[in-house]
Amino acid sequence: MATRDYVKVPVFYATTRKQEQSREPDEMFAGNRARTQHGVSWVSIPRSHEAGELEEPSIFTLTFSEDPAKHVVLLEVKPVPKEQWYTDLNASIADGRLNQAFVFIHGYNVSFEDASRRTAQIKYDLGFAGPAVLFSWPSHGSTSHYLADEANAEWSVPQFADFLVELRRRTGTTTIHLIAHSLGNRVLSRAMERIDLDSSIAPKPAFSQVVLAAPDMDADLFREQLAPRMLKLARGITLYGSNDDRAIIASKKAHQIARAGEGGANLPIVPGIQSIDVTGIDASFLAHSYIGAVSVLGDLAQIFCEGKTSGARFGLKPRNPSGWQMVASEEKRSPRPCLAR
Repeated sequence: MATRDYVKVPVFYATTRKQEQSREPDEMFAGNRARTQHGVSWVSIPRSHEAGELEEPSIFTLTFSEDPAKHVVLLEVKPVPKEQWYTDLNASIADGRLNQAFVFIHGYNVSFEDASRRTAQIKYDLGFAGPAVLFSWPSHGSTSHYLADEANAEWSVPQFADFLVELRRRTGTTTIHLIAHSLGNRVLSRAMERIDLDSSIAPKPAFSQVVLAAPDMDADLFREQLAPRMLKLARGITLYGSNDDRAIIASKKAHQIARAGEGGANLPIVPGIQSIDVTGIDASFLAHSYIGAVSVLGDLAQIFCEGKTSGARFGLKPRNPSGWQMVASEEKRSPRPCLAR
């Protein structure tokens, strides 16, 4: 849906957050737990939007209130009964040209509002021809609640596993991509492990491309236990890690264990998984949110919309002895690259 100054992007959501009493979009879901609920969020993307950005009010630009014509804003949150939700989702899939959808799972310290905004930004900047689905677990959206977020992420795993199985069975698409960021990688990896281990689930759901961005999880556990299970359910898996990522550095210090989101010499290498070192790509303070950055989105477009393997994608070069390094590319990248496919 479009207006003169901005586009309204729908985000289909499933959430294990408890619905609060407030009807304000940014206050409807917080950090309390609940059974899975469904609905649709509407997010504005301004016509002046720059790819890779999540425009918002800032003291540096002397803007103090949200303006859909200037900012990426959560405009509306509408809970929808599950049966109607699947009907609407399938209609949206049918409207897309490529019969596809993607699911985004956010990380630690992320509100429902910001998770919706990020999901819409990824869909819009890719020019993704299919619905964007957000799975939002009850993060408290606060840097001081890391342990609580860890517990809530783990608690959400069984519900997310059930959601993935049902999503695969009840949608008409042959292509569902899964994108996890930060602590959300634990929710995704544990859910896929649970599905693979559950003998009552037959046939097993098959997913297209699985993207693990800045995964905040035990690197050894990922390599030895989780990755083999995930590979059984995915057509392809891509992992992005970075040595600049301050959130991953802090997590490693807190856990005293290497994290799967590290880059450099510690970039996890697993047969069957394309591991990409994005060190130097994210210039932000934490260097942790590169999943929404132009370089990574350009790589995702080549994976999702062109079906290119790592060796055929621009912006990547082989690492020695293994894996790939993302580099600045001089090749001109079209805006919203999936639209051209």
